[in-house]
Amino acid sequence: MTESTVARIIAIICEHFDTGDTEVSAATDFESLEFDSLVLVELAVILTREFGVEVTDDELADGRTIGEAAAVVARKSTALAR
Repeated sequence: MTESTVARIIAIICEHFDTGDTEVSAATDFESLEFDSLVLVELAVILTREFGVEVTDDELADGRTIGEAAAVVARKSTALAR
C-alpha cells in the first residue's frame, strides 16, 4: 500500500461522502464513517473508475479500513502492471 493511494482514497471519500466530524486516515474503518452496503457499492464503483482496477464492495467490506482498501487497490494495480 502506498501513501499516495491512501491519500487519493481519503480525498475521494471526503469529496463524495459526508464524513461528519470523523477524522479520516488509513486506520479509519467504514463502520465509523457509517458506510452501509449501498455506500460501499458506490465507493467500489468510484475506486474502480479512478484507479482502473476492479474493486468490489465485498472486498471493501472484508477490508474494513481505508488502509486495507488501499492495499486491495495497490495489489490489483501491481497485478495489472505485470
